[in-house]
Amino acid sequence: MKKGQKIKIVVIVLACVALDIILHIITSSYSTMPENPNFSLVASILGIEITASLWALFAFSGVAFVYLNIWNEIPAEGVKKGLLYGAAIALLWQFAMLEGVSLFGNPIINEVVVGLSDAIPVFVLSILLSKLQTEKVEGDPSATFALRQKIKAVTIFTVIFLTGRYIAYLSGVIQSGNQARPLQTFIWTLLMGVSIGAVFILLGDSRNGRSLKHRAVKFGFLIFGLNWSVFLAFMPILFSGYLVDVLSRIVIDILLVTSGYYLIFSLGSSPSLKRMSGNFCIK
Repeated sequence: MKKGQKIKIVVIVLACVALDIILHIITSSYSTMPENPNFSLVASILGIEITASLWALFAFSGVAFVYLNIWNEIPAEGVKKGLLYGAAIALLWQFAMLEGVSLFGNPIINEVVVGLSDAIPVFVLSILLSKLQTEKVEGDPSATFALRQKIKAVTIFTVIFLTGRYIAYLSGVIQSGNQARPLQTFIWTLLMGVSIGAVFILLGDSRNGRSLKHRAVKFGFLIFGLNWSVFLAFMPILFSGYLVDVLSRIVIDILLVTSGYYLIFSLGSSPSLKRMSGNFCIK
């Protein structure tokens, strides 16, 4: 990568971080900040604003890193790559934000508005980064993922995520609102599984010749895992007492998603599905 292109990437990341900060300032009346927060050591020293800004820089850099490492495998061409990636990560982050409804009892409108303050900049980031990539894609962007295969993928991710999360809820491995708000907890967990399935469809690996294990690990640990981790990192960076819980969520969720990817192509897959497992996109 040329020096000039690296500089452009840095500028794009910084511009989108600035947009993120501006949107959060505009939507500050919808903030879901606890009444008596127990701030982390970092936030106590640097202050809330600087700490939140550092998180944004860390998170958006992570999103950019993943995009630059998988852009050639995203099943689309040109700016459409950025649209697919941006939509996928914006969806992932938006639904992740909504867990606050079941976990803390926050109003859903607040979580939606605050979530959009992150989702919009990350969508813009992806589109701007797509303008920098001009090399020809190695995969086949014209390949399609049949409707029944999309349904199967979403179903498996939903069942895996729902089952794994409830085991973690009931065993107390991670905090949940299952006792105080069981309906909201179930709805969020269900919809989060559906959204992960949607991300899978949007960002399917279009590179042939890779083993199923390799693709599953790449999707679970890099595409989903890194983008999920940088978002969840906000809580332990800003507040004290969340580090172990967040780390547990990250590890559990990455393993669940990696397993889900593997199961999609290993359980009862037709020959055509197996052939397309490394080469598909959404119409």
